[in-house]
Amino acid sequence: MISVQNHQQRLSGNKLLLALGIALSLSACSPKVGVLKSPDHRGGNVGSGTTAGDKSGTSKPGETRDASGEKGKRAIDNSIALVLPFQLDRLNPNAVSKEDIKRSSIALDFYQGFQLGLDELAKNGKSFALNVIDSRDSEGQSMNIAQSQEIADATLIVGPVYPKEIKIFGSNLPKNNVLQINPLAASKASDFNLSNLVSLTPSIDMHMKATANKLAREYSGGDVIIIYNTSDNDGRQFLSGFISEVRRLKPSAQVKSVSSIAQFNEALIMSGTNFVVTGTTDKFQLRTLLNNLDAKASESFYSFNLYGHPLWDRIDFSMYANFSNYNPIISTESHLKGWTSAVKTFKDLYYSLYGVNPSDYSYKGYDAAKYFGGLLAKYGSNYREHLTTDSFDGLFSTYQFDHSETSGFVNNAVSFKVYRDSSFQLN
Repeated sequence: MISVQNHQQRLSGNKLLLALGIALSLSACSPKVGVLKSPDHRGGNVGSGTTAGDKSGTSKPGETRDASGEKGKRAIDNSIALVLPFQLDRLNPNAVSKEDIKRSSIALDFYQGFQLGLDELAKNGKSFALNVIDSRDSEGQSMNIAQSQEIADATLIVGPVYPKEIKIFGSNLPKNNVLQINPLAASKASDFNLSNLVSLTPSIDMHMKATANKLAREYSGGDVIIIYNTSDNDGRQFLSGFISEVRRLKPSAQVKSVSSIAQFNEALIMSGTNFVVTGTTDKFQLRTLLNNLDAKASESFYSFNLYGHPLWDRIDFSMYANFSNYNPIISTESHLKGWTSAVKTFKDLYYSLYGVNPSDYSYKGYDAAKYFGGLLAKYGSNYREHLTTDSFDGLFSTYQFDHSETSGFVNNAVSFKVYRDSSFQLN
């Protein structure tokens, strides 16, 4: 466990990983919590236990060097535990390899983005104590961390990352009002059964519900919604509950469920729009469906609107010359708009500090820090009460939370992308 303060001179990925590893070995799981303030000092480091933001003299570990003590108290009240799988126990302290960086890349990217988000809040006078803890991608380690004093003292917990660790960590937390943030896993929140869990990434059922809602709004009398079922896991998961959700939202909708091309062709209409919905990511199934759409379009006039799986964003559809003719639409968790000044500013800053472009995990870390750090700064320990009322539009993520005792806080904010100019782009 290591305490990390704001530092003006940033480190590249391999140097940062080595610095974290050294700090971890020195701290011996007894972290010194420093205060994160605005970056007005030079040569700050990782794991020193000193306080950033005051140029006069030095402090003892954990002290704030603030005359009134108010900022220091605010920082300790705003104590954030960041539990990420750096896997520093596998790091060679004499030389950081490419394998070390690859193994820790998700944790590094998220941490660096999160740190920059807190930095930005700190420039506006906010104070936080950030405690970075290595989960080691280990269920046993996660259980031990959950029962540690450092976690018991935290006002907000971000992590762990992987589903098995999330569940065992959350099940062993002290029974209090502190929230555990699931920053990246897209698992269904109900699978964890943790009432204090906050799931940032919309699960596939959130994408299904958002797509059903969009279809219900766009459907008109005379149209038909054709559900094209396939046997692959992605297809089955995406379409699970889809028909009942559409009928709940639009009882009058004509919905037909098919499992073969022959059934599909029988369900087609010429007088209205054929809303075709499929969740398959299987190349053979996609080729079969798209070739059939080409054939039917060449035979007669059909109006098609094609809805697919969020993972279509990773598939190259350039081999299908007519693909864009079917108005393909997919749901997405991201609303990253690379052409905006805010994104360009973040990207340039990130590159100048770390020598690489930010990944999706970097943007997610930044957004999480801005949102939850902002809630802590505004509401203090009562931030939990405002999750369902205070929405957020970040660089990458949008947060709109609902709460239940079985699922905790679930983010249901989903955007949409349409296919144009050979790629899926935000609608």
